[in-house]
Amino acid sequence: MGQITTYLEMIKAQKQDRTALVLNGISYTYGELAELSLERSRDLSVFPEKGQGKRKLHVIKKEKILDQLLEFLACGENQRVPLLLPFDSKISPEETVVPENACMAFATSGTSGEPKIFFRTLESWYDYFPVQNRIFHIEKNSRIFMQGSLAFTGNLNIYLAQFSVGAAVIAEDRFLPKHWAEVIEQEKADKIYLIPSKLMCLPKILKRKNERVATILSGSQSLGKKEAETLKQYYPKAEIMLYYGASELSYLTYVTDRQMTEEKNLVGKPFPGVHIFVKNGEIYVDTDYHAIGISCPYSLSDRGYFDESGNLYFCGRGEDVVEIHGRKIFLLRIENILNSLDEVDEAAVLAVEKGNKKEITAFLCMKKKASGCLEQDKIKEKLRAFLADFELPDKIVIVPEIPKKESGKTDKQKLKEGLGY
Repeated sequence: MGQITTYLEMIKAQKQDRTALVLNGISYTYGELAELSLERSRDLSVFPEKGQGKRKLHVIKKEKILDQLLEFLACGENQRVPLLLPFDSKISPEETVVPENACMAFATSGTSGEPKIFFRTLESWYDYFPVQNRIFHIEKNSRIFMQGSLAFTGNLNIYLAQFSVGAAVIAEDRFLPKHWAEVIEQEKADKIYLIPSKLMCLPKILKRKNERVATILSGSQSLGKKEAETLKQYYPKAEIMLYYGASELSYLTYVTDRQMTEEKNLVGKPFPGVHIFVKNGEIYVDTDYHAIGISCPYSLSDRGYFDESGNLYFCGRGEDVVEIHGRKIFLLRIENILNSLDEVDEAAVLAVEKGNKKEITAFLCMKKKASGCLEQDKIKEKLRAFLADFELPDKIVIVPEIPKKESGKTDKQKLKEGLGY
């Protein structure tokens, strides 16, 4: 894809008068983004060096999307390797050796609670943009709506993939679903990219159909046929696509609404060039587009299985599979079943250490039409149609809402703190 060596060069290579970004109602052309990034590069002051060798790690903790983007692009001009972190992140990276071929760094969420820093080359994302753009139907006239911090690689990747073809990103800093719906219409967005918990806020506030949106992309959480059908009521011409991926490995599998079933953990078939196999219930991946230092086949400790048609089913991260009394319990499966109940607006399921044993606790946010707090035995009675006795939650807690991190994912730590752990 040419001689591009930095993402700022990629921005400069586009037609400079084309709209690149519409952020909080303010429009920026590619030329303006390039100039603002160059100004940020010149303005970057000397900072404590986080690394050894020629290239240095540059930590970016900014609250606003524009600041995040400009500083990320600016780093390519002065041998700095950007590490975007959430604004409220408590991570303080130690001095580390930065690979000479690294163009960016990222932090994983960490299954053990200890985030790990990885590095990427430019090619490990940039060279795959043509493939993912073809699957996601992204081309130069695309206008995709997004919301959320670029500290999350799913957002950053889609931004850069759009920019690679001269397309436009329409974005909002704030969590205001009603306003998002208005912006999607006003800015004539033809695509939407939001994680499921944010995406499913839209049908709750929409009053009329939008027939301009042709593609809805989502990932990082479960989404099934029921949710897709709800979205299609308001976006009747949209192809809805759920992907399964990881920061260390990029995109792995995807499924469209045409293939979705009631099984919300169906994540489809592999992306081109990605080979996946399951061994002892653990998912292994072989791909050329991975973080520096990773050796393939690589496992994220994710659990899953294939059906006879070659579709992958995701059963949870390593910490989402617990063993109690010698039996494996898949927390994501329980969570998906709870979310399918008519009375439940949103559910989260955790394994909580209590003394020397683990207990399964389900947190439920009920729909407004539900009459009061349903008793535990009534919920459990409904669950018995889907779960074995040993899979039933030990405790059910009714909460006003499921707390979320900046990424939109469930904040499990806050749920545990609410129980006094």
